Amino acid sequence: MEQNGQIIRFARGKYARLDKGNLKVEYSYEPSELMKQIEDAVAKQFPLVNFQVWELIQWNEFVNHQIAHNAIFVEVEYGLSDYVFDFLKEKYENVMLKPDKESYYRYMSDNMIVIQQLVSGAPAPLKGTKQASIEKMLVDLFSRKLTGSFIEHAEYPHILEDAFQKYRINESSMFRYARRRNLEKLIKEYIDENTDIRLETGK
Repeated sequence: MEQNGQIIRFARGKYARLDKGNLKVEYSYEPSELMKQIEDAVAKQFPLVNFQVWELIQWNEFVNHQIAHNAIFVEVEYGLSDYVFDFLKEKYENVMLKPDKESYYRYMSDNMIVIQQLVSGAPAPLKGTKQASIEKMLVDLFSRKLTGSFIEHAEYPHILEDAFQKYRINESSMFRYARRRNLEKLIKEYIDENTDIRLETGK
């Protein structure tokens, strides 16, 4: 039934029936040429390294105020970000290693490449790629660090509602990752108080 599109899985062992006219699809994204180049280069140079990529303009699908200046983020497993930074620094001019908010906004430039540490337990990337999942990106919006500073908070309700309406969101994976980041309670309360989303997994 899942293969035929009659039901969707929203958590491990949990399914929901799809109503006709309200079919959701798996999230996918066509990256910029620069993001493709970076993903391919890192994957080829470090085939055994766990990493994920995403870019700022990826949010333009969901926000009202479009992002004009892009940045590409490469999140690398613990202990290996320095190696990826050194490798990319040889190929690209604007590369930053684990900047804080102040450093990022002081030295930012268009198409900046930012190397960060990948939080353990992050949802798997999109199938066949190293692109971050929609579940990971939604959780990272609420980060108290750099990744939580790019989008105006007034945009959050629309982002969440649009994502949940259009795409199959694996709530189990999303909130397991949120728990790793100590954001589960915050996000669930925000969804309950600021959106019309009905979580299948409950509060």
